Amino acid sequence: MLMAIVMSVSTANAQAIYVLPNGKSIPIRLATEVYSNVKSPIDVKAIVDADIKDDSGTEVLIRRGTPVVLDADIKKARGVGKPAFVQLNFLNTTSVDGQIIRLQGGYNKGGESRRGVALGVGLGVGLTVCWPCMFCLCIKGDTVTIPENTVFNNVVVNDTYRISTTR
Repeated sequence: MLMAIVMSVSTANAQAIYVLPNGKSIPIRLATEVYSNVKSPIDVKAIVDADIKDDSGTEVLIRRGTPVVLDADIKKARGVGKPAFVQLNFLNTTSVDGQIIRLQGGYNKGGESRRGVALGVGLGVGLTVCWPCMFCLCIKGDTVTIPENTVFNNVVVNDTYRISTTR
């Protein structure tokens, strides 16, 4: 009787190993809006957009909604027409068994430059006709906004992982 209980407990907690291959696509959803010209730094958050399953499609290896660690480089628009720039690098997430899964992929977006307008009006008109027009050199480039819920499909797993799940 005791042997039957021990066997049923050990089979109930059996672990299966699944492979998460290098290059598997991981859709990432931005959970916060990214705006380039904020006064204080923003904490950019992202999550896994869909359950990531094994090749047979039966076992979930990374759950939908799992946080993604990312590095956000945000540059404000500046004078003389220099545009804003946002670069997001997706670094890692976590599998169902707690492993850190390294990711590869990112997103870059830059605003439009207004350098020609700032220099043309600021120097051209400012030096020849009206010196107060020199303040046109303060014209800034375009800002960058990436809306919340933007999905990035260019992110992949950076290595092969063996993930254990309990059955």
